[in-house]
Amino acid sequence: MSFIRFSQVSLRSFTFFLTLPFLFWHAYGYSQPHIYTPAEGLVETKPMVIPGNIFVSGILPSKNRVPSHLKEFGFFLSGLDEEDILEVADFSTFVSVRYQDTDLMEIAEKLGVKIWVSLGSVFFEGDGKKSKREDYKERWQRAKRGLLPYKNIIYAFDPLDEPFHKSLLPDNELKAYLEEIGSFLKLDFPKAKRAITFTSYTVERPRFQLVIPENFNLFGVDHYVGVDFQGEIVNRLIMKTEHMNAKYYLIPRAFKTTSHNYRYLQQAELVLRARQAYNFAIANSKIELIYPFQWKSFFWDSEHYYGVDSFPELRREYEKIGRSISKDR
Repeated sequence: MSFIRFSQVSLRSFTFFLTLPFLFWHAYGYSQPHIYTPAEGLVETKPMVIPGNIFVSGILPSKNRVPSHLKEFGFFLSGLDEEDILEVADFSTFVSVRYQDTDLMEIAEKLGVKIWVSLGSVFFEGDGKKSKREDYKERWQRAKRGLLPYKNIIYAFDPLDEPFHKSLLPDNELKAYLEEIGSFLKLDFPKAKRAITFTSYTVERPRFQLVIPENFNLFGVDHYVGVDFQGEIVNRLIMKTEHMNAKYYLIPRAFKTTSHNYRYLQQAELVLRARQAYNFAIANSKIELIYPFQWKSFFWDSEHYYGVDSFPELRREYEKIGRSISKDR
């Protein structure tokens, strides 16, 4: 019996000393600031199991060094149905859902992912260019009742995608309307981000700074022309809104299309965009998330738009990026 106890103690001691180099490696690795893993070097980490009676977790240093400011990852059009949510939940921190799809919010909650809520049809109406709804206050009250049970998983609200491009309202009226919407969101869901996506043309306007809604705190700009990632226009957005103490999201192009409005890109070029976006994000402390457009393929206005769900190589790249942000860090 004494021999067995001696063997157990010896095994525990051996296990402890075996873990020391890994613990030192872990601590030392994280003592080196600003050394982040580039997209080209990201790996999926594996847990290490040490045999014995002592269970030690987290002793293997994370191979991906991801900055603390880069917190979230998810796709446009990733929460339109249950199948998509199940596919992306393993490498996303949130999915994008419509405000009325509470059944899908429940699925997201069970899977442990947050939600980005699109509110467009609550406040706007019309095909093509949108106009202000007359009954928007009543519609918001109804939408709010459905959303309140999920308030703890709401990451952000989006009142209308590209509002300054898609709305019929003059800029000053639209600014005032968005600020009214922002006041509703801030009052009823104070922990949720209030997000606006701009087009590059909106950001480049000389009077852009005069029409930015003051009570929004998360901004992005989309620009899908060319091969290189849109770093220049993102920097311009950050510069023009620096007085607002906002955070930002990147929207790398992640689709092919039959539309002649966009240049045709090879899958390898889309992978390059994904890597450029990630590398831009880790180098800029104001970038909080990456939000590629788009996950799900769709057909619109006689044109096909093929998303990440259609391209295995591109999907693998975004799985690696998404996991590095959500868990492999």
